Amino acid sequence: MKFYTAAAVVLLFAATAFAQLRETVNVNIVEVPVSVVDSSGNPIRGLTAANFEVYDGGKKQAITSFDKIDFGSKEAVNAISPLNPAARRSFLLLFDLGFSTPHSLERAQDAARRFVATAVQTRDLVGVGTIDTDRGFRLLTAFTTDHDLVASAINDPRSFRGSDPLQIGNKTFVAELASGDTEFAREAPPMMPMSRGDAAAKAEMAETGQRLARDNEEFVRARVEKQIDYLGDLAKTLRAVPGRKQVILLTEGFNAKYLQGRDARDAAANARDFAATASGEVWNIDTNEKYGNTSSQSILDRMAQAFRNSDVVLDAIDIQGVRVQNGVEGANLNSNAGLFVLSRPTGGEVFENSNDLKASFDRMLRAQEVVYVLAFQSPTKSPGKFHDLKVKLVNSPGRVSYRLGYYENGAESPLERSLTTAEVIVNDVPQDDVHMAAFAAPFPLGDGNSQVPVILDLRGADLARQAKGNSVAAEIFVYAFDSDGIVRDRLYQRLTLDLSKVGDRLRSGGVRYYGTLVLPPGTYAIKSLVRAGESDKKNSGESEKRGFGRVNVIVPKPGDVSVLPPIPIDEEPKWILVKGADRGAKAGYPFELNGQNFIPSATASGKVALIVYGATANELTWETTPKTKLLGTIPMTGGTKLVLQLDDPAQVSSLQVTVHKKGVAEAQTTTVAVVRP
Repeated sequence: MKFYTAAAVVLLFAATAFAQLRETVNVNIVEVPVSVVDSSGNPIRGLTAANFEVYDGGKKQAITSFDKIDFGSKEAVNAISPLNPAARRSFLLLFDLGFSTPHSLERAQDAARRFVATAVQTRDLVGVGTIDTDRGFRLLTAFTTDHDLVASAINDPRSFRGSDPLQIGNKTFVAELASGDTEFAREAPPMMPMSRGDAAAKAEMAETGQRLARDNEEFVRARVEKQIDYLGDLAKTLRAVPGRKQVILLTEGFNAKYLQGRDARDAAANARDFAATASGEVWNIDTNEKYGNTSSQSILDRMAQAFRNSDVVLDAIDIQGVRVQNGVEGANLNSNAGLFVLSRPTGGEVFENSNDLKASFDRMLRAQEVVYVLAFQSPTKSPGKFHDLKVKLVNSPGRVSYRLGYYENGAESPLERSLTTAEVIVNDVPQDDVHMAAFAAPFPLGDGNSQVPVILDLRGADLARQAKGNSVAAEIFVYAFDSDGIVRDRLYQRLTLDLSKVGDRLRSGGVRYYGTLVLPPGTYAIKSLVRAGESDKKNSGESEKRGFGRVNVIVPKPGDVSVLPPIPIDEEPKWILVKGADRGAKAGYPFELNGQNFIPSATASGKVALIVYGATANELTWETTPKTKLLGTIPMTGGTKLVLQLDDPAQVSSLQVTVHKKGVAEAQTTTVAVVRP
């Protein structure tokens, strides 16, 4: 579920990303993603808003909007086309480094690779993390469509490090850590070989092992309880991510007796008996006699509550495979009852006794093929307060799955803020605390690729408000997502502006950032975000402000006729110019007319340059809306440059140009914003 905020009559989207505005917020737009399946676990299609009732704190709410997304449809799915964040399917592959043998961990990696390669769709968001009892949980990647990044993390979950500060793109490296660094998992010392015929030695070793196990039982119990606490903390962190989150715990599990105080086979039977018949039912595990000791159950209850409140489901995959119930380790060690104890209270499942983990993943995805998004309005009264939710089916059979509640705008931890920032980029969440205008256009390099300059105009007054003392700090993130959701190139820039030197220029104009991507032919979403100010730890990021912009770019194939977006010419620049990375520098500065360089802008102010590749001037005709005056036609290598003049840019919001080439039936249309930042 995602909830949005509104002030007066203006809706401000993505409330979790706008927590800083809560003093002016008086209405939440609460979105509840819902899945409905039949008795066989198959999704039920064709439902409407009339088939649902939503209750907030026991009070029935009017459904103000309704959306449905069918991930199983045959229609083409484009990873970079907009999609309601609440409807996205988000999966966190969580590798258990503390309760898994090296061999089983390899099996988990293979299964996870197959899952990403064959089961996950391009629009699905996938994250990778690890958990162990020594260091808690660690997110290796944020939730992203970049499955190349996910694959890199899966390949080395113990020591993977990505170079992307938001962990959504695959510009990665594996850190070479110093000897003894705690980020490397500690491996058990190798066992000395033993003679097969030494029965006495075997018996002595077995007796020693049993004695150590008895002495070590409290230590193991403490490790199990610590891991459950870490899982609960992870669930709380994920509340900042919209929609249903599926944590897939890849583990061998632990002996349930450490929580339940009884034989593991009895525990397994009990765990299976606990299964709720409908998602959304609350599990109450509160009887010592039946379910174990009070301390352990309290830990389980806290974990389960954190999962339910954050709309997170824990599915456990038994990565040991087919277990031999009478193996040399003993029956108790071969029971996976502990996995049932963890997953069932969250509404999740255990996939057990299977050497085909892909089939287990497929079962999970099948139940989530169809998502209905119900929205209602709710007043904001107490930031951070939790609201109970209930969804009922009307005149329809089936089992409904939904979030049990939502939080009003509240404090975010540093990790939550990082996930929220990644969410803004991946989900195209509007942000306008720092007003940003964005422009990007491809220029062929001659090797099949194109340099793609990215220009960002940032409003100076918005940045100046984030000053601390005499300086302003800001970060710029730029990502180029292809049609498969893969990040093909990215830029990062950290700025520190000294107001004693540039304060006047900043307030009267702003910052113009110029960086260059290099991309192969294809369709791209160039997504840019600025994060200004420094997070206030006491006020949970209240001082941090964001701006977001997106530009769609088509990088042409060599020889194709292509029309670049009209390039605004800034004839009187008043901006503080910041030059970022320029990996297309070998082609030279692309913004030139009649031998003179010009400074491009992200928004048109009257004069624009129009570049057409694959056509000469006498092959071209064009129309513009609104009408423009032609100032000049300039031949160039591989194409033509036109200079156009808008009569009154203050009266229009965009310039549209349609270009025709003789002998080519299909015209090309392109636009540029005409709004002063």
